[in-house]
Amino acid sequence: MILVPIYLKQRSSSSVLNTQSILVLGSSTILLTFKFFELAFSYEWTYIQQIPSKLAIVYLIALPSMPDSETKSIEPSRKTIRQESIASIVRGICQFIILQILFYLIPHDWFTLPPSLLSPIVHSIRCSLFSIILYLLIDFFTSIMFGIYSLTFNLHMKRVFPQFPFAATSLREFWSRRWNKLVQKPLHLISFVAIPNLINPIITLNNTTKGLLAFVLSGFIHEYVLWFTYNVWSGKYMIFFGIHSLLVLLEVIIQLPVKLNTLTGKIAGWLWTTGIMLVTLPLFFDPLIEKQVNFNVK
Repeated sequence: MILVPIYLKQRSSSSVLNTQSILVLGSSTILLTFKFFELAFSYEWTYIQQIPSKLAIVYLIALPSMPDSETKSIEPSRKTIRQESIASIVRGICQFIILQILFYLIPHDWFTLPPSLLSPIVHSIRCSLFSIILYLLIDFFTSIMFGIYSLTFNLHMKRVFPQFPFAATSLREFWSRRWNKLVQKPLHLISFVAIPNLINPIITLNNTTKGLLAFVLSGFIHEYVLWFTYNVWSGKYMIFFGIHSLLVLLEVIIQLPVKLNTLTGKIAGWLWTTGIMLVTLPLFFDPLIEKQVNFNVK
C-alpha cells in the first residue's frame, strides 16, 4: 500500500498526477497503512471480527472512540454526538477563516523566499508561522470531516489535536499528548509492540530505545514522503527528529523542565519548548520551502 504513490508516479504523466496529488495520495496511503497496524495490534482478532463494517471503514479514515477491549463501552447519546459534531464543524470553519486571514495579510512571496535571503531569526519566525499554518490546515480539515462522519454514522470522534500544541511545556508533552493523534498512536504501536515482537528472539529493546525508534521512524516517513513526491532525500527530517528524540530523552533523564506545578515552572517549560522549536523548525520546513510547496488553501 505504501508503494502505491510511487507506482502511480512512474506510470502517470505530470498532467495526470501532479506533485500535490502525489503528496496527498502518498500521505493518505501511509496514514491508512498506520491505521491497519493500529487495528491489528490494538484489538483481539475476535473483537475485530465483531466490528460493524461502517465502524471499521470510519476507523481507517478517522478517530472514532472505541473501547480498548471486547468489553462494550457506554455509548454517548445521539444528542451529545450531534452537539459534538456541530461544534467540530464550527471549529473547523473558524480555523479556515483564520487561515484565510493569515494568507491575506502575509505576502505570498514571503512564504517562498529562500532561507539564504532571510536572517536566521526571521527565518525561524517564518518556520514557526508555517508550523501554526500546518496545525490549522490539519485541524480545520479533520474537524470538518470528522464532524460530518460523526453526524452521518452517529459515532463519537476523537480530536486529532486533543489540546493546543503550542502551549506545551515540554517536548515530551508536545509529541505524546498534543500533536497529531492520527499518527502518534500507530507510531507508538509499531515502535513499542510490532518491531520489538519481530526482533525479540534476537534483540530485546528497553523503553528508551523504543521511544528513540519512534522518532527515527517518524523521520524516515517524512523523508520517504519528500522522496516519492519530489525525488529528494534531504536528511533534514532525520536530523530534526533525531535532535528531538535526544532532547526528550534528556528531559526524562534530568527531569526537565522542573516545577511544572507552579506558574514559574510552566513559563520556563514553555520557553524551553518554544526555544527548541524556533531553533529546529527550519530543519523541518526548509525541504518544503526549497520545493516551493504551497500551503495556501484559498
